[in-house]
Amino acid sequence: MKLLTFVNLALTVILLLLVRKLVWCLRWLWCYHHGREVPEPISFLPQQSGRVFDRHVQDTERDGEV
Repeated sequence: MKLLTFVNLALTVILLLLVRKLVWCLRWLWCYHHGREVPEPISFLPQQSGRVFDRHVQDTERDGEV
């Protein structure tokens, strides 16, 4: 019974994180469509920021993979 409760809790947390990302995506699309400044990218996990993505893009450009 405890395992089922843990699985339900884990799935609920994952669902909330996905909903958070979906809301951000819809907001980004709305801003882009209306010509406004788009929000900064967010990661799947709340502790990280868009700087992680920016650093990845810079590393890729520096390596000449783009």
